[in-house]
Amino acid sequence: MKKTLIAAFIFFNLMLCGCSVKYTANPIASLDKNLGEICIVEDTRVRESFLPAYRAALEKKGFTVRVLNPASDVASCPVTSTYTGRWSWDFVLYMAYAEIVVYRNGTKAGDALYEAPRAGWALTTDIYDSTELKIATMVDQLFPGGESSKKGLE
Repeated sequence: MKKTLIAAFIFFNLMLCGCSVKYTANPIASLDKNLGEICIVEDTRVRESFLPAYRAALEKKGFTVRVLNPASDVASCPVTSTYTGRWSWDFVLYMAYAEIVVYRNGTKAGDALYEAPRAGWALTTDIYDSTELKIATMVDQLFPGGESSKKGLE
């Protein structure tokens, strides 16, 4: 009986760990917002809603944003970012995965990752949060301090 309870406890905890939304980030160390501009290399394979949301989140943090064409090199600007995203369908279409990488002078300076569990396995409704809110959370993790880019989205 005791072994069964321990096994059930372990199984339940593993299920919980695999069934929640996961944000992870390696924040940008000491990037001066007065630097002014962050360039974003456009990824035309990602849904159109991602780029405007990412741009707006950066602008709320105080950066100006310049969008570069998809063939641009990450060393094209002093601070450049790339992104990718994937959507899934449950009852509605939702962003299931996203990654943002920021480069300083062509060298990786930080990144943020968002992963949602499969909708049928999710024990949370956070997977259905708006793309804007998810990206704003990623930007806040990448660029800690200052005003939150989620302001007005929640």
